[in-house]
Amino acid sequence: MARDLSSLGFIGLGNIGLPMSVVLLQAGFKVTGYSLTNIEKFEKAGGVAASSAADVARRCSVILQCLPAAPALESAVYGDDGILSVLSPGSVLIELSSYSLADKARLRQAIEAKDSALLDCELTARSAGKTVAAKEEVIFVGGDKELADEMKPVFDALTPHNRYMGEFGATLKVKTVNNLLVGVNAMAAAEALALGARAGLDPVLLAELLPQGAGNSMSLENYGLAMAQERYAEILTGELGVLNKYFGLIDDLATACGAATPLTDVTRKYFDKAMQSGHAHHGVQALFDVLKKS
Repeated sequence: MARDLSSLGFIGLGNIGLPMSVVLLQAGFKVTGYSLTNIEKFEKAGGVAASSAADVARRCSVILQCLPAAPALESAVYGDDGILSVLSPGSVLIELSSYSLADKARLRQAIEAKDSALLDCELTARSAGKTVAAKEEVIFVGGDKELADEMKPVFDALTPHNRYMGEFGATLKVKTVNNLLVGVNAMAAAEALALGARAGLDPVLLAELLPQGAGNSMSLENYGLAMAQERYAEILTGELGVLNKYFGLIDDLATACGAATPLTDVTRKYFDKAMQSGHAHHGVQALFDVLKKS
């Protein structure tokens, strides 16, 4: 069935959801949104405020959802004012949040029980400074291929960097592999700068020059200068504690596949040390604090 994509719902207008909704508005979509935050900013950008998540589902058959964590599903989806209370058959939920596979499976089952469909998506930043507002995020799309193709105009409006990755469950695997690289590369950048500092080199100068050489990485570009300048509290692409939770998912995936993850195993120890040192709500660059003290 062809669905009307001109009018979209959006639940969760936080640091990611708000600029996403604005991008959709700028692309010509009518967007009806609900959130515990940023409603005034959303309305100022041209959005239509709803009174609840259920109100969004009552008005729109295609809904995007971007929540901070799985517990928020209890009110947004399963609660008395959640979308399930009014969801019409044939509706589509484009889930942009990152949860465990168990939470996603529960959500999928609940949506399908209403004769509706879930597209399971994951997001990642391309690099620090390249923002959602500039359509520079990457969206991994999973679920029914035909439905994903139907929703392609929505994804293309959000960012040209969107890709269909496979059936349900594929996107969490992609995000897990992606965050393995983020963690290991950040660890390598911190280790290199810490070694240079111990050797008497200026870490700021290193952070400025190393990205121009063969050892460059996006993590070095993203976090290097903040490491060298010890700007640990600045959030460039995400909190260290948020990335740290993926090590459990990496371990689960590697165990299921029988894959070796030696670099990840070492990196995880230093992320744990950073967490124990009070850096959970600091940027990933706080790894440097642990390495330079080790």
